[in-house]
Amino acid sequence: MTENSVSQNRKLFDIGSLFRNSSIATFIVEIISVIVMIGAIAAFYLDEFIPGIAEDLRVLLLLVGSIITLMVFLIAFSFFLRFSRRISYAVIGPGIEIVDIDKPRVKTLVYMYALIVGLVGITGIYIWYLIHKYYLAPWAASYDSISLLVFSFALGAFFIALLIQIIIAIVGRTASKVIIEVLDTDDSEFLD
Repeated sequence: MTENSVSQNRKLFDIGSLFRNSSIATFIVEIISVIVMIGAIAAFYLDEFIPGIAEDLRVLLLLVGSIITLMVFLIAFSFFLRFSRRISYAVIGPGIEIVDIDKPRVKTLVYMYALIVGLVGITGIYIWYLIHKYYLAPWAASYDSISLLVFSFALGAFFIALLIQIIIAIVGRTASKVIIEVLDTDDSEFLD
C-alpha cells in the first residue's frame, strides 16, 4: 500500500514521447511549407509567364498542380511513417521512455531541453525576419507579387522547423545519454 502511494506521488514524464512528437510536428511543418512554396512558385509562374491563358485552363493547371503536390506529400508522409521508429531511436535512444521528473537532475535536463529548443526557435525566427526584411520582401515587392510573399513565409516556416528539428536530434541524442547516466547514478546512490 505504501509502495502504491509512493508511485502515485512521483511525477512521471514521458520524455521519449516529447522528443518524438517534437520531431513529428517539425516534419509536418516542413512538408506543409514545401507544399505552400511549390504552390506559390507555380502561381507566380502562371501569372508572370502565361498571362494570356484562359481562366478555365489556369484553374485546371492549379488543380493538377495541387494533385501532384498532395501526392508528393503522401509519399513523404508514408516514408516518414515507415521509418518513424528508426528516426525516433536515432533522436532518443531505446529504453528511455518515462522518467521520474521529481529527480532534480532529470528536471534540470528537461528544462534545459525546453530552453534550448525555445532559444533556437526564437533565433530561427529572427534570422528569417532579417532575411525576409532585407532580401525576400524587396524581391517580392519588385515583382509586386503576393505569391512570392507567400513563398517567403513558407520558406521561413521550413527554415525554422528544420533548424528546430536538427537541434531536437542533437539535443535528444545527447540528452538520452545524460539521462541514462543520471538515472544510473541516482539508482546507485539509492542502493548505497
